[in-house]
Amino acid sequence: ALGGCGGIQIIASAPRPYFYARGFLQKVAGSHRALALPCLNTQRLQLPVSVALWSDPALNRELYLWWAVLAAQASSDPRADLPWFQRNQYWIKRLLQRFPGWRGRYCDLQRAHIAQRPPLESYTATEREVEQAIRQALCEPGSVDSLPQGAFAPYPVWLWLYPDVDSGNNGRCSDTGDDDNNASSDVYQENVPQELALRRRGQTVHTDDGRDGLLVFRLENLFSWSEMVNLDRCTDDSVDPDAARVARDLELIHVSRQRQSLSAQVKFDLDLPAAENDELALGEGLLLPEWDYRRDGLRNDYCCVQPMLNIQAEPCPLPERLVPLARRLRTELSELAPIRLWHRRQSEGEELDMDAWLQYRCEMERGAVADQELYKNFRGKLRDLDCLLLADLSMSTEAYINNEQRVIDIIQDSLLLFSEALTALGDRFALYGFSSRSRRHVRFHLLKNFNELYGDRVRGRLMQLKPGFYTRMGAALRQATRVLTEQPGQQRLLLLLTDGKPNDIDHYEGRYGIEDTRVAVREAKAAGITPFCITIDKEGGEYLPYLFGTQGYATISSSEQLPKQLPRLYATLTQ
Repeated sequence: ALGGCGGIQIIASAPRPYFYARGFLQKVAGSHRALALPCLNTQRLQLPVSVALWSDPALNRELYLWWAVLAAQASSDPRADLPWFQRNQYWIKRLLQRFPGWRGRYCDLQRAHIAQRPPLESYTATEREVEQAIRQALCEPGSVDSLPQGAFAPYPVWLWLYPDVDSGNNGRCSDTGDDDNNASSDVYQENVPQELALRRRGQTVHTDDGRDGLLVFRLENLFSWSEMVNLDRCTDDSVDPDAARVARDLELIHVSRQRQSLSAQVKFDLDLPAAENDELALGEGLLLPEWDYRRDGLRNDYCCVQPMLNIQAEPCPLPERLVPLARRLRTELSELAPIRLWHRRQSEGEELDMDAWLQYRCEMERGAVADQELYKNFRGKLRDLDCLLLADLSMSTEAYINNEQRVIDIIQDSLLLFSEALTALGDRFALYGFSSRSRRHVRFHLLKNFNELYGDRVRGRLMQLKPGFYTRMGAALRQATRVLTEQPGQQRLLLLLTDGKPNDIDHYEGRYGIEDTRVAVREAKAAGITPFCITIDKEGGEYLPYLFGTQGYATISSSEQLPKQLPRLYATLTQ
């Protein structure tokens, strides 16, 4: 409601080490060594799962709302050229100028936070100077240019947003540089339960220091999974199937920058099939732009879309198991078919009305004056509609949804029944599939174009569908938009059938892929096309409203129902 970027992911903030002055009881208890801080970068907003800074629950709730408002301001105007200390002051000052109604609420939080911070007498001389600068920045945002060189906040500032947890500064909010530049923009985030996210901590270990060392320990201490020996071990490219379980059991995860990188740790590159086993490439490929939200502009001729055609597919009839369902769907959709009504005895028309002509000749033979309205004209509702269905054929469709069927099998049945229904309905339609392997090779599979009749040859191509590579959704949508804009129909519908988020191996994931897909959808709407997404991803409601709008998508809760629901959903959209 207050602006900001909708493509930023919101996740729980895991506790991380923060070096600050702890009280005597905290030191005795060994607590407060790690804090879950509010963190923001260009990819995600991390917030603590719970807040109990004050005894007043209403004040804690106000702090949550303040983080949301500040994050909206920060994501719309990140000001990456400013250090962390100045950025928060700039965001708060600009926020209070744009929304004066938040000034009173901010003053209440600021006074409560300053009253909660340790008294100045408890700090050292250097820390006292830093603390005074922080308090002045809280009371008068924009009045303090920088902190003392090399200093860091002795106590966390809960009204500010911290750099991302991946920046590796261990809570030391230095004023000497931009921490976001050191953060990785493509970090794999596993969806873990809240109780696991709360107890996970990370510790950066520098292994390659160029010096030999001596390992000293007490023999009576036994090493466990939670303890780490700082040795440089050789790496193994094989995937440890037990790694996920061990990671869930660890309370402290050590992260070390090794000299060798694992080639199969998060993603792996897929080789294209040999030319004799691959589909026929139609042309040299088409260059399309791609949206880069970090540059706030399009990269022209950035993606290469390669049209593909399977010429080796053998023609085949509709599978017997789908014949009863196809017959039932054709009956249901017959109500949408245009009704041919002939208006007879017209003064002009498309055909001669034989009944009126015979009556006219009879009247002329008797010498009477006969009516010369001898034609008949067709007047009825015509469905001037062109539909293009774009199917996601990424490697995720290889997954099994039950003991017998994979996702790709469900997609095949859906496309077959969809084609049977639209052929009976008489609407013009086309079928395409897509997958990608980086921006240089986006495969755009031609299954049926608008000028091709649906028959056994098209069914043969559909029966030969196989899982492909990754999901560069923006490029596929742009190419589908190009195809649809060349069609003569007054109404043009673009249906996207997918099972997950956009992703690829070359940084096309997270917010980057989301933003590019969103811009591609907006380009389709600007071209007079109605895009609509049909997904079997149960988490599609978290990101599809940002891409297609609240009324621009549908989630099929049960994947097995997709073949039945797809033609019916089309009928609802075009009725």
